[in-house]
Parts: sequence; C-alpha cells; structure tokens
Amino acid sequence: MIVMKFGGTSNRDAAAMANVLRIITTHLAERPVVVVSAIADATNDLEESARTAASGDASRGEEILTRLHARHLAMVDALVSDKARAENLSRVFSGYLKELTTLLHGLAILRELTSRTMDAICSYGERFSSRIVAAGLQECGVDAVWVDAKDFMLTDGNFGKALPVMEAVRSNLARVIAPLVKQRQVPVTQGFIGVTSSGAYTTMGRESSDFSASIIGAAMDAERVQIWTDVDGILTADPRMVPGVRKVRHMSFDEAFELSYFGAKVLHPNTMLPLLEKNIPVEVRNSRREEGTGTLIDQPDPSEAVAPAVKSISFSADVTVVSLSPRKRTNQYLFWDGVFSVLSRSGIDVRTVTTSEYRIAFTIAGSYDSSAVIPRLEEFGPVTVFPEQASLCIVGSGLRGWKEFAGRVFGALAGVKTALIAYGASGLNMTVVVDRRDLEDALVRLHREFFGSSTPSGEFDVPRN
Repeated sequence: MIVMKFGGTSNRDAAAMANVLRIITTHLAERPVVVVSAIADATNDLEESARTAASGDASRGEEILTRLHARHLAMVDALVSDKARAENLSRVFSGYLKELTTLLHGLAILRELTSRTMDAICSYGERFSSRIVAAGLQECGVDAVWVDAKDFMLTDGNFGKALPVMEAVRSNLARVIAPLVKQRQVPVTQGFIGVTSSGAYTTMGRESSDFSASIIGAAMDAERVQIWTDVDGILTADPRMVPGVRKVRHMSFDEAFELSYFGAKVLHPNTMLPLLEKNIPVEVRNSRREEGTGTLIDQPDPSEAVAPAVKSISFSADVTVVSLSPRKRTNQYLFWDGVFSVLSRSGIDVRTVTTSEYRIAFTIAGSYDSSAVIPRLEEFGPVTVFPEQASLCIVGSGLRGWKEFAGRVFGALAGVKTALIAYGASGLNMTVVVDRRDLEDALVRLHREFFGSSTPSGEFDVPRN
C-alpha cells in the first residue's frame, strides 16, 4: 500500500486534475490511498471571504465564495460526464456553499473571527477538491470511495495548528480505510484537516497536506509516501531567486526536516516526523513530469560512510532577531528559563537560538505581537530588536566534520553584514541571518560557492524546464 498526496498546484484546474487521475490509475496495483489538497488559491479565497465578512461585508465575502464554487463546478463539467454523478456533486457543492454562506452571515453579525471558525471555513477547500477527484476516478472506471477526514483524523483542539492523536488515528484508519484498501478500492480523502473529539473541524497549518499523508502512511505502515507537486523534487535553492539550481536525488529524513523547518516550501516541516520512526520512504515527484525520478527521502544506512556535501539552501524572508541580557548577572539558568517561558506562553515561533554566558539571541519567524512580548522580556533585562532580517539555512551531510565548510561559507559572504550565525546542533545545517535587503545576493553567493560547477555530481540532476 502507498499513500499519494497531490497538492493544490497539481489540482489547479480541470486539465491538471485530469493528469492527477491518470497518475493515480497507473499506480492501482500498489493499492493507493489518495490524499488531496484544495485546488490552487482556494484556501486563500476562503480565508479572504471569512475576513471580509468579519469586517462587516458579508456580500463581498459571498461573491468570493460564489466564484470559488463556480471554479469547482466548471471542473465537474469537464471531468464528470455521468449525469447522476455530476448531479450528486452539484447537490453536495450547493450544500457546502449554503453552509459557508451561513458562517459568513454569522461573522458579519458578530464581527469576530476565531481560529475555530476560520478552520471550519477553510476545511471546505479540501472537501470540494477531494470530491471531484473521487468522482473523476469513478469516471475512469476505478472503484474509488470518498472518505471524510473527520472519520479518522482525530486531533487536539489547537485550531490552526492542530496535532493528530496518533493512537486514535491509527485505530480509526484500521476501521475506516484499511478495509477499503483490502478490497482493492481506492480511498480518496483530504489533507490539511482533522476533527476534534467534539466534532469540530480543525486544520494542521498551511501546506500541511504533506503532514496528513505522512500520518496516514505511518499509521498504516505504507510501503512509501509520494508527495506530488509542481517541481521535479527538492532543489538546491529557490529557482525564482537563483540561476542554475539542481535537483537533489537523495536526502535523509533529518536533512529534509532541517530544510523544511528553516523555510523550504516543498515539504511541510512535520512531514518527516511520523515516518522517521518506521523508516517509510518519501518520494517528492513532479505531477507534470511523471517519468522523472524526483527526490527520495529515507533513512541512510548507518554503516555507510557519508561524504560531506551541501544538499540545499533554504531561506525565510521574514525574520526578526531579538537579543537580551539579564539585568542582574546571578544565575543564567533562571534567566534562560524565564525568557523561554515567556516565549512559550506567547506562542512565539523561535527558529534559531544562540547563547553566551549571560546573553541570548534568537530569531522569530513571521509576524508577532511585539507590544505583548517585548515588554515581558524587558522585565529580565535590556532587549535589542533587529527587524526586517532574513535567514539562510545551509543543509547537508557531514558538515560538522568538514574542515573547509565554515571557511567557504564566510568567504562567500565576505562583505555581507550578518546579525546572527548558528551552527546547528544536529551538525546538518548552518544558519546565517542577514539584512532582508541582502537576502538574494547572499543566497546567490552561497549557491555559487557550493553548486557552481557546470557538471553536477552524482548527488544532483539538472532540473528540466
């Protein structure tokens, strides 16, 4: 059994979804479980409709929903010729639209958008798209069955960033999905969403359908998990910013986790965690070029020597560096404990931390409420904030023992002002924080240093245009 996850760009329109259907049918012998994201931009539209309604403009929010509903109906018209099947989808989608409209009216009255309500609204994107994939497979003669994620994906109640209750998920999958696979049926379900014990829809964070696929794969002991996207695999850098990028043929779980955690968009950071324990491989493949090899992620053989190599460079363009020292230099452990307690209670997303005996500096990724956090930190001592920074994370194997590595990094970045440098505890990465205005220049320099040769080694392929 395999798990096949298809992202929003793979389901962008009817033509793209027809290609997804074709790919699935070529893997029927491997007994696939299909996990589907919302179509491209659907989640953005749902979020916009919710925020617009919460501002008091329910009619504008409804206009956004009506256009999104029409996009899905156009895909049904193109992919589903069976009249009864198409009419059933139309009824289901009309019901979804009615439910969403009711939610928007409530938001317009209350003028308050909670994370719980946002999750309820955003859950419809995956429900729309997965219904179409299931019906499209049936049109192809495949015995496909649509399964609502709420029937098995039990999560905690941390709306927007929910985590699975794995024992319950495992038991539910054995009851709901496993019998379908055993009967050679193809379950089609949703990524991104789950449900609390009280029945409320949750989401597990933006772009978390990969995480959903890995949860299912780990719980069902899948042979492998396939992540189908719109690039050839994991690349050495973002091709929108760096010329001459390459595709990485193979990565370890730890390398892929470091890369995604520090900014790479091709995988959700939590994707590796459920699969690591059971050593279930992940394939990142291009749905537009099925014949490509993609990138294989698995656990390397510990008995094999690993040659030092940089695999990829990821970045986060929205970073703040915060530095502080204690007002009284007595017990640094109490100081650290107090600082991290503030960050934990505030839900701050800290990515990189460096310390000296009496000073801490750390990065905050994305936006945060500085008025709520900084005054609480200032109770411990003076705080310095460096806004508008960007972090670059160089990920690879054997970096800690590579004598030339640090020198090559610093040589490449000569003349670039840095706000923080951290050599990762894992020995798999180095993070460098620079002024946001220098991000592209620094990224190009580092990529040229480690991937500048015109002939790729056996670790890399030149991606196709």
